[in-house]
Amino acid sequence: MSTTKTWVSVDDQHVYPATVDLTNRWNGWLSPGFTIDTVRELARHTEEIAEADGYDCNDQIIVIDGQPQPVVLHVRWMYHKEETGAEATDAVEVIKPDADGLYWIGGWEWTWYELKDGPQLHQAASTVFDAWTRVLGASARRIGEILRTQMPDATSCVIDLTQLGHIVSVEGEGGGTWPSTTGDDDGPDGYGPFDGETLGAADEVLRQALDHGRDRVNLEIAHWRPVRNSPFPLHRIEFPPAELPDLGDSLLAEARAAFAEARLAWLTESAPLLVRDAMAACSEAVGVVVDPSAEAPFVMFLVDNDGPAKTVSIALDAADKLTERLAVMFAYRPTGADLTAAGWSSDTPAALDGAYCLHFPKA
Repeated sequence: MSTTKTWVSVDDQHVYPATVDLTNRWNGWLSPGFTIDTVRELARHTEEIAEADGYDCNDQIIVIDGQPQPVVLHVRWMYHKEETGAEATDAVEVIKPDADGLYWIGGWEWTWYELKDGPQLHQAASTVFDAWTRVLGASARRIGEILRTQMPDATSCVIDLTQLGHIVSVEGEGGGTWPSTTGDDDGPDGYGPFDGETLGAADEVLRQALDHGRDRVNLEIAHWRPVRNSPFPLHRIEFPPAELPDLGDSLLAEARAAFAEARLAWLTESAPLLVRDAMAACSEAVGVVVDPSAEAPFVMFLVDNDGPAKTVSIALDAADKLTERLAVMFAYRPTGADLTAAGWSSDTPAALDGAYCLHFPKA
């Protein structure tokens, strides 16, 4: 068995160092081995989950200290029966360490998956995604507040993601809509109950929300639902109940500030892994130049070379890894201020417009 050391998770919250055979999978899931210290951490987490959610629907890992070594139990509470039988026998399993002292837990049973980049980057990724979804939620609330100043029963709106993004329709609780079915009730300007300033203000909130990401899957996770069977990139935003107090810009300002902080932390945590992947692709690299606004951000490597620019061959898998790293790193469309704060410089070779470079730490 060929094994490697990596990081794994089963719930996207707790991350553990583990040894795995990447070829030994059950429906794609891994079978990890853990040191006794990691098993103790896993045991603590499974007890917390069982206490919170109920023992009858969760497995539990228990460590009993003793000599010559601790005893590790895998308890499957849902199998526990008062009567005897196969299910009662399966309810408790003693997990013995292998020759290397590793305890193999949950293989071919739990949905373990690999997190190659470790817990810090995973935590940063979770934090920035949660912060972005809070911006979307606060933006939806603010858009509803703005539109309800002139359409008090407004419950939702449909947005078009094309170009900057804009509101194309608004639905009311009583069945009224803008635009109206025939357009006869929308007035000479076509704005119906709204004036141009109000629609413009709502559109501006929408566009600022979309400035840092408009992936359709992620928008749906954040409850901006795609309009099915539409040839256009349309999403529906549901407004919170009208009974909630009008918060103005305060909630949205707080959400944007928290997102900016999380976005910066994400860029900072990602940088060492970008350096690693860039060095793997081009060992001569001392920096990398990117265009964060481009669909393919990578521009070129910086090397210690006083001569003219040169072309280097890069292995396809290394190039793919670098491309993927940059795509994920810039998923939230960082601003120039973000990049500067994270250690990037706009002083690039040949003064490339809109590009930034990251100089690698010297060994």
